[in-house]
Amino acid sequence: MNDSLNDSTTLSANISVEDCSLPVAHGIALISTNAFVGLFGTLGNLLVCLAVVIYPRLRRPSNYLLFSLAIADLIVTMACEPLVVAIFTKRTFFNDCAPDLELPYVILSMLSCSASVLHMAAISIDRFIAVVFPLHHRAMSDTFGLKAMLITCWAYPISVPILSAVVPPTFPKDIFALLMFAISYGIIFLSYSLIVISLVRHKRQEKQLEMRRNSNASHQTHVEIRVASTLGIVILVFTACWLPFVVVLYATGRLLIKKHGVAYMWIRTLALSNSAINFSIYGSRMQNFREAFSATGRKVLGAFTRQCSRTQVYDLNVSKTQSSSSR
Repeated sequence: MNDSLNDSTTLSANISVEDCSLPVAHGIALISTNAFVGLFGTLGNLLVCLAVVIYPRLRRPSNYLLFSLAIADLIVTMACEPLVVAIFTKRTFFNDCAPDLELPYVILSMLSCSASVLHMAAISIDRFIAVVFPLHHRAMSDTFGLKAMLITCWAYPISVPILSAVVPPTFPKDIFALLMFAISYGIIFLSYSLIVISLVRHKRQEKQLEMRRNSNASHQTHVEIRVASTLGIVILVFTACWLPFVVVLYATGRLLIKKHGVAYMWIRTLALSNSAINFSIYGSRMQNFREAFSATGRKVLGAFTRQCSRTQVYDLNVSKTQSSSSR
């Protein structure tokens, strides 16, 4: 992504009108898809944030990481998607490359993507501790562990655009981006590998000590395992959405397809769509989130209905007053 920062500033100077156009059919489809992703993802991620803030059962260290990840996703759905829709509109209907929109989009998408990858690594570490060392998990999270992970998850992504603007163009910025991805996915792979090994051992011990096991401890272990598997799905979906974009950019050291062409735009849309998926995974796999989403939705709908009723009553009273005064 870093090479896009330099490219976007000189976009209008070296790209012809033909290069800035999109076929109308693809343009309309891209605009509609990204507009839907932006709206749906914003509502879903706001629902995650409200659920964690409002409901005490969700106020646990692991869910604060999900809250922070939802903030990173909101950067995409509330900022990147409107920019992308505007870019596609200009390219489709006005043959305009929109370089003034590409630059803020690249900066914000770099911020969100970097934050998301680091959150995945932090979530993997958290799940590893919760499953393998359950007795130490809460103590580590309540003291320094959670704060350290949250600070790291945001400090690096915020520093990337700043460093990109300061360091010389000849500096190999792409190497650092790839290194960050490699380290993060190394942490994810190692954490979940150790989780699987621990679960295999736990299963064997469970069979050997089936008559003497503590039912409460066993239930808690199963809960942590289900949470870990759910977050594993989140990581797999993120990888599936972003891997094509990373391969196209970095696999051979040069772009594999035409930059800002139709295929490039659809691959970029696939990557951005990941930010609208996570909340549906939480709702389908985690009962506490499902119940919180349902209750929050009812509250919001009830408040909206009451507000509409008040507005209708007010309008009715105003119309009655006006009709009586006219008489």
